[in-house]
Amino acid sequence: MGAPMSGLIDARLLRTRPRGFSLVELMVGMTLGLIASAAAGAAFLNVHAAYLAATDRVLIEERGQRALAILSTLLRQSGWPGEPASGMAGTALPAVSGADNCGQPAVAAVPACARAAVGQSDALLVRFSGSGLPAAPAQPDDTMTDCSGYAVAASAAGTGTTAGYVAENLLYVAAGADGAPQLLCRYPARRNGLIDGSGWTSGALVRGVESLQLRYGLDLDQDGRPERFETASALPAPGDAAWQRVVAVQIAIAVRGDRPGSATPVRGSATDALSLPGTAAADLPPAAPAQVGTARRVFAATVRLRNASRCQETLC
Repeated sequence: MGAPMSGLIDARLLRTRPRGFSLVELMVGMTLGLIASAAAGAAFLNVHAAYLAATDRVLIEERGQRALAILSTLLRQSGWPGEPASGMAGTALPAVSGADNCGQPAVAAVPACARAAVGQSDALLVRFSGSGLPAAPAQPDDTMTDCSGYAVAASAAGTGTTAGYVAENLLYVAAGADGAPQLLCRYPARRNGLIDGSGWTSGALVRGVESLQLRYGLDLDQDGRPERFETASALPAPGDAAWQRVVAVQIAIAVRGDRPGSATPVRGSATDALSLPGTAAADLPPAAPAQVGTARRVFAATVRLRNASRCQETLC
């Protein structure tokens, strides 16, 4: 009786023993696993690319708004004589002047250009004084700064100033050490925190600015409003009173990102400029062929000058 029972138990064990995958099942499983892994990898790459593109657009927005803020602030300060007045009578150099397609600019009556600029960018020169302590006009009271971030006084610490103004700021576009374009500013050198007239210092302000275009609003009938906007090349030499008739400045800036391939269609906003003929935005050149796939955006503004030209108050 023992042998039949033992055979029955062995048969049951054989029926319940787990069986392995067949070759077909193994291949199907591996194929499905590879498909799932490829889909997950593609999704990760797409999300990562979208993230990089989004961060690039945020970076462009920050750069563009910062560049506009710097230029607008300096233009609104232009022509400020300082308190007390710093002996500007009889001078005729304009508070605002510029030059088209100006590379390696130098400070002069209007910017002197050594060569063509990066992105055919214009140069902008603004002159102004600051605000000093009542008992020491050469000591700034920290209410006005130039493009370097240093405070500007009502009078200079050295002997004499150019055109009676304490500070001159020259803004232009040039390539950095890594070849990326950037907005730079040339400003007066300082000693012990005071402008001493010893020379000039240049500093980078905003990276990624590939072109700066400017047009100048001329008040031709002395009603305080610009009748038309012209490029710097269309204005006569400083000896003519044309630069003294500038009452507003159009600014257009093309800013690019850092990541190639980040260009994607984005919804326009209030800062997007319509490239209408005769505007600074229309003067912007197209993106360089090497940067076609990189995100790029145009920022534009029109700044009204606050301080009247001295030629509108006295004879030049």
